[in-house]
Amino acid sequence: MRILHVVSSLNVGGAERFVIDLATEQKENLNCDVTVLSMGQQGEPLESEVNKFGIKLLHATKITTIRHILEATDIVHVHSSYCLLRILLAALFKPVKVVYTRHNERVHKSFKWRVIYLLAKLTIHKMIFVAEKARTNYLKIYPSFEHKSQTILNGVLPMSLTKERSDYFRLSHVGRFVPLKAQHYLIEAVALLPKDTQKKILLSFFGTGELIENNKVLAKKIIPDVKIDFKGFVTNRDEIYQHTDVLVVTSETEGLSLAILEALASGTPTIASDVGGNPELVQHGYNGLLYDYGDAKTLAKYINDVFNNAELYQEFSEKSLEIFKDGFSMKKCAQCYNLIYQL
Repeated sequence: MRILHVVSSLNVGGAERFVIDLATEQKENLNCDVTVLSMGQQGEPLESEVNKFGIKLLHATKITTIRHILEATDIVHVHSSYCLLRILLAALFKPVKVVYTRHNERVHKSFKWRVIYLLAKLTIHKMIFVAEKARTNYLKIYPSFEHKSQTILNGVLPMSLTKERSDYFRLSHVGRFVPLKAQHYLIEAVALLPKDTQKKILLSFFGTGELIENNKVLAKKIIPDVKIDFKGFVTNRDEIYQHTDVLVVTSETEGLSLAILEALASGTPTIASDVGGNPELVQHGYNGLLYDYGDAKTLAKYINDVFNNAELYQEFSEKSLEIFKDGFSMKKCAQCYNLIYQL
């Protein structure tokens, strides 16, 4: 089977990492001929990951070029709304199956998107959602897609379970510095912790983006005594989670967070905003904690609870790993997609 995965770029992001993991599993264990097509710039950070796993990589944005690429493709699997229209047009009258995975829960409602989805209804083989809540919200607006839609929970490849030793309690945030990720709420929450606790915290941010300087200024202003590290792009996930005790997710919206999946796979407890697919990964009080989006006061309380309770931390860690093994391995995810491709 010849599969073409299409992404908007190979910058560091959850959907992009997921595509690389899925392509790797399909290539190595399902014996598929897999290629990644990026509509971004050459030389972006995750290209090295694609190359490391020996996955073929192409760059193209022109519809005529994409049509030529599709001549050697059985399945074109789109992972970005940015790419969807060009793929739909390129696939017209081509004997390929188009599968579209929506990696977030926001529903496009503008006239432009209603036209695109009308074309999609005629062209796509299946529309996949990574969280059932996202599928439900979408079908409220576009009920005609019900028979073409399905939920497949994302997976990740196994990760290291080793934690490097540290004198600090290490809180990490993984994600781009864009408005919907709302990293400032984590900074505000840490500012509400007791001063003695703040001095024992190491706060790490993995990612870059338009709002990084705003967050640096805020941190310097309200938590001057907290040790903070803005790491920028880090492509080695084991490096992230070996130096993370608790993952904190502050997003306004999420599909099925790859950062949380990685935390599960590495046995790292998570404190997350109660949005999108987060409750499908974090069971409150079982393997982590959920708080209302934007509620820095409750977030601070939960950080303090885990910081002061070693038994609770260990329980969350063990349960996180169990949840990953039971339902979120990339092997299981790839098999689900393989069934979709063959329908």
